[in-house]
Amino acid sequence: MDAYANSVVQIFLVFILLNVGVYGRKQIAEAEGQKELKTTFAGIYLMQLICGMLVSSVYVIFTWTVASYQMIFLIYGLMLLAYALDISWFFIGREQVKRIMMRNTIVRLLSIACIFLFVNDVDDLWVYVFINGAALLVGQLVTWSALLKDLGWIQFSFQAMKKHVAPMLLLSVIPCVSLLYTAVNKVILGNIAGATEVGYYNQAFKLYTICMGFVSALSTVIVPRMAMHYKKGNQAKFRQFVNFSIRYVSISTIPLTFGLIGIATIFVPLFLGDAFIPATAHVMLFAPCLFLAGVADILGLQILLITNQSKKYTLSIIIGSVVSFATNILVVRTWGGEGTVFSFLIANFVIVGLQLYFARKHYEFRYFLKIVAKYTLFSAIMLLAMLGMKTLLVGQSDVFILAYQLITGVYVYLLCLFLSKDPMLFQILYRKVGKKHAKT
Repeated sequence: MDAYANSVVQIFLVFILLNVGVYGRKQIAEAEGQKELKTTFAGIYLMQLICGMLVSSVYVIFTWTVASYQMIFLIYGLMLLAYALDISWFFIGREQVKRIMMRNTIVRLLSIACIFLFVNDVDDLWVYVFINGAALLVGQLVTWSALLKDLGWIQFSFQAMKKHVAPMLLLSVIPCVSLLYTAVNKVILGNIAGATEVGYYNQAFKLYTICMGFVSALSTVIVPRMAMHYKKGNQAKFRQFVNFSIRYVSISTIPLTFGLIGIATIFVPLFLGDAFIPATAHVMLFAPCLFLAGVADILGLQILLITNQSKKYTLSIIIGSVVSFATNILVVRTWGGEGTVFSFLIANFVIVGLQLYFARKHYEFRYFLKIVAKYTLFSAIMLLAMLGMKTLLVGQSDVFILAYQLITGVYVYLLCLFLSKDPMLFQILYRKVGKKHAKT
């Protein structure tokens, strides 16, 4: 029941947030001086607040019309309120994440403790939802206290909001379209292939989403600094960051892609259960999307958005979504859940292809190919070693095989990096050694 209610609430959340975080981070990073900072924040947040009020009003009407789980939906309203108050984008744009991270971590730990204390069985679902919603709300209030300490009294005005309406509405198309093609494709899958196939798809998608958290973290941290350099006209520094991102995404997501493919046949039944063995193919098809999503983050968020090419960024997402929808219609009847994942993979290829073209003036394509080819070769060698280890250990327990596959994969990949004198690896090693010597 909670999964169903949460999925409905997530749809409302999309229309509250509307990519405010992406736009807000960039604008706050570019703001100079206290006055401009306050005006920029006031204009962007007023837009977010209005969207939050409108969506919350629709949500209240929705809760009174539903016949089932009405109390749960009403309590979930706390989550909507919390996200309407979300201003984490301000601190990310100012590169001050640490200031709020510790406070929110404490609030989150307290909420987990409350869940263990007060949630005992399925009848306590409303308590569980209330604790999570209240924790989010308290976390936002803590964040607001830090913001008011920085900016003081903030005067909101429609005049300050006016300049942000058009670009924010343009970017708001992206989460709406993304929601459409992921949600609609899932509905199509359920109607044609049945609930079981949707279950396989959902489990594979959850694993993909967890991995994506590590992939998207770079853009969250690096975009404010890149926006600042671009606004100041420091093209050399901007390109340096782009090259760093290309290497970082390639060195991390390509082996993650190959590694996930290598362990999928053991990992899926071991952690999801034998009932989800058919989801193995789904996981393998989702794996390349990690690298493609990382590249799309660089091209879309770090280049197109910062260089004021939001229309091209949005266009690439829309075209990719349409292609995904059309592909799913064609293949889902034959391939089931695997067809839906395949349509998602094709969409990512289309999005990256378009963004590679749109962003071509701000990166070197030869450098991109060289870096991707290098780490693809190393990852392929790693995969062969992992599969070889699996063959050697036939008959052993799955946990034992998985552990040795992971150890072998990490060792072989790091060895390839070391023998090739990879600059990123040695940069990390020098930093570690430098810190060690600094302490002695």
